Amino acid sequence: MTKDEFWDHIRATRRLDPDEHIERLSVRLAKLPEKEILSFGRWWETLDAKGYTWKLWGAAYLINGGCSDDGFDYFRRWLLLQGRKVYEAALKNPDSLAAVLDGEGEVEVGSNPAYDAYTAITGREGYYEALQARYTKLQLALPDLGDGWDFEDDAQMRKRYPRLFAAYAGEETD
Repeated sequence: MTKDEFWDHIRATRRLDPDEHIERLSVRLAKLPEKEILSFGRWWETLDAKGYTWKLWGAAYLINGGCSDDGFDYFRRWLLLQGRKVYEAALKNPDSLAAVLDGEGEVEVGSNPAYDAYTAITGREGYYEALQARYTKLQLALPDLGDGWDFEDDAQMRKRYPRLFAAYAGEETD
């Protein structure tokens, strides 16, 4: 599966509700041969890891009103579901997410569509083992990011994410 085909699967199953989107994507992938599901999974894992940056974590922190390790995993999954244009723009400038969000509610998705599709068609739980066996050079462990900055520092957050800060952390008025 090419990168373009990966993004086509995400686009073709697009729904506003991320849980509905992930469900439709998983069902679509489950119609593919196992090797194609694993190929999709390779792109999913690779692009997910590419989004594992302090810059995106800070944006997720603002948007979700805090962001644990798991919360950041769920945020990156949500970001992939937004499609190629939004994903690539966010990697370059996470503040661009202000243009696609309404300033309300958390954005996250807890499911991995390739994992769900793989287990549905094989009846096995060994998705990550099968993925690693097929793509031996694929790094499934996330990199060490080193030290970041204090997400509670309003001045830093306002400077780094002016639009997101205004939408999610701006001063409340009575």
